[in-house]
Amino acid sequence: MAALPDYNVRHSPKARNIRLKVTRENGLIVVVPPGYDEEKIPALLKQKKVWIADSMRRIGETRRFLEPTPVTHLPEVVRLVALGEAWAVTYRDDTRHSGFRLRTEGERLIISGPDLKREAVIRKLKDWLRMKVREGLFPLAEKLAKKHRLNLGGLLVKSQRTRWASCSAQRNLSLNTKLLFLSPELVRYVVIHELCHTVHMNHGSDFWRLVASHEPNYKTLDKELRTAWKTVPQWLF
Repeated sequence: MAALPDYNVRHSPKARNIRLKVTRENGLIVVVPPGYDEEKIPALLKQKKVWIADSMRRIGETRRFLEPTPVTHLPEVVRLVALGEAWAVTYRDDTRHSGFRLRTEGERLIISGPDLKREAVIRKLKDWLRMKVREGLFPLAEKLAKKHRLNLGGLLVKSQRTRWASCSAQRNLSLNTKLLFLSPELVRYVVIHELCHTVHMNHGSDFWRLVASHEPNYKTLDKELRTAWKTVPQWLF
């Protein structure tokens, strides 16, 4: 990275120190506290060039899998790899009821309604996925928190586009419904990663040492996670 990368400066009255972040939508952002001398930014960017290059590469890999692709068909099978489940989906026109209904028969999902529009069906499937996260992944997070003696606050379900999970300052973990389409090993790593944020709300050396103490193979798993978006069906984006 011979030349400085393009970046945006964001002034934050709450910031105590300058910090860098890279997002898929806005690229490199430099967050500065009140009164910070912006002429110092280029020197900081040169100092952090390795971290910036690595973060930019990760965002680029994520973007390849998240570019919107037109999908007009409805899924015939929903494979929840994390739970070891495969659900065949049946769609039925039903003029007797005004709304959509989703029910299960064995390992089959049956979605019925008077007018099976794709958008409404996808919304119903997403609601069902949220329920599956609560049923299947919440107990996993609670079990891992107890096993590794990490203080978990609460658990939430989200459907973020670019984050598998997150941890708040209150130690609440938000789990993405897209985790259901990852291998159990990757899901376990994501949960452990976020649980470690209940101790260190950053990605400093202390954080990674804590991760390594609970998951020695974290580097390999973290690398696999960068391209794992390709396992998520396009109708979820």
